[in-house]
Amino acid sequence: GLRLPFFSDLTIQTALVETVTGLGGLAVVITGAALVNSGDLERTMLPLLTLLAMAAFLPVSEIANIGRQLAETLGGTRRLHGVHSEPVAVTDGAAAAPEAHGGGAALTLDKVSFTYPGIKSHALDGVSLDLPAGRTLALVGPSGAGKTTLAHLLMRFWDPDEGTVSLDGRDLREWRLDDLRGRIALVAQDTYLFNDTIRGNILIARPDASEAEVDAAVSRAALEDFTAALPDGLDTEVGERGTRLSGGQRQRIAIARAFLKDAPVLILDEATSHLDALNEQAVRRALDELMVDRTTIVIAHRLSTVRDADQIVVMEDGRVRESGSHAQLLAQDGLYAALVARQLAVAANPAAD
Repeated sequence: GLRLPFFSDLTIQTALVETVTGLGGLAVVITGAALVNSGDLERTMLPLLTLLAMAAFLPVSEIANIGRQLAETLGGTRRLHGVHSEPVAVTDGAAAAPEAHGGGAALTLDKVSFTYPGIKSHALDGVSLDLPAGRTLALVGPSGAGKTTLAHLLMRFWDPDEGTVSLDGRDLREWRLDDLRGRIALVAQDTYLFNDTIRGNILIARPDASEAEVDAAVSRAALEDFTAALPDGLDTEVGERGTRLSGGQRQRIAIARAFLKDAPVLILDEATSHLDALNEQAVRRALDELMVDRTTIVIAHRLSTVRDADQIVVMEDGRVRESGSHAQLLAQDGLYAALVARQLAVAANPAAD
């Protein structure tokens, strides 16, 4: 659209209008004084004419303000239209979901490639994985390797540019989003809590859950002792984003959500990375129980937390570099072995990191 250079900035426009109004009033006074001195205007008329002239400048100022408001309105309308017209990247599939079942669900990635909008390099490049139901897959690798992106594709926050992601043999694009996400529980690195009670934040996972089911989830997430010590128990307000709770307590609320949801697929994205040793021990015990009889994907930087996984996949630059058990990967003496050696060196001499 057309933008006038002097009126594109509110400060410049306001200053210009005020200056013109002030100079106009001054010009009226000077001209009137000259006319009085020459005898062409009576002295008593000068104050009246000055007031009338200043009153005439007020509508001019209002017109300028209306012009500015109109420009802001048109700009806001264009932005709103742009957002409304933006195509929806992820939409519901048409297929009805099968009945939920225990024992996890099989996950398959077939030559999956993905690039974030506006970025040229691949976040994932030709990734293929096959995870049977009930097994645990660990994703490791340096930062930016594509581990969290892969988890986002499994949750269908994005669709792959190439290849397919399947759950129980069905392409995720065929699923209804509510059905798909109802089968996946996520415990992320940063747990988002609403400014509500502990109970309200847990019930987000399944709002129709009974009191007994909530209590069971709290107990299994190792939150029982903490909530019992609070004056209001589960009805204690957590504050905006959970600021009244520690990092470990927020993580355990996320785990309680996952227990209550009881989904066949569990994604743990750096779930213990921000915790101290004492909190991590409590959270690890809760996570170990949560992982039983589920298909689990664990994303971790600390390799000590993934060594017992059924399959470990090492990623780098959006590609799968190595795959196997902990022992097999150590025997290959490749990227995984180098990562383990580095972490052991840092643990032995933290000052060197």
